[in-house]
Amino acid sequence: MASESELGHAAPSWFSAPGETDFLAWVTAVLIILALFGLITLYAAFDRWAEHKSSGTPLAKTIPTLLTIALLYEIFPLDHVSALLPLSAILIALAADWSRFHLVGPLTPGNAATQSDGRTGDPTEAEGESGHA
Repeated sequence: MASESELGHAAPSWFSAPGETDFLAWVTAVLIILALFGLITLYAAFDRWAEHKSSGTPLAKTIPTLLTIALLYEIFPLDHVSALLPLSAILIALAADWSRFHLVGPLTPGNAATQSDGRTGDPTEAEGESGHA
């Protein structure tokens, strides 16, 4: 397990001398990278599922934003970042959801912001212009 040196002290079995390759460090680095990749993949799958389930709810943009902030706080140590940054992201998502549901109304195929022929504007204007050449 340990080799004897001229001073009588045994070097640990995981010790690598200067100039030699440390295979244990490379294996550990690869495992950490794979673990982070797996965690991000699981969060992405959960985020897609949550976005699909929340597509008709008033919080369709807020829920994925909250999940992204939770992912950032789990992976990175964000203690030095001001709490106003994630709060502002949440408020922006809430404002986008509020404007989508209360100012514009729910999007339906006949109430899209861009018409099928590329024109933007009120769908009633497009219907009124359809009779004119």
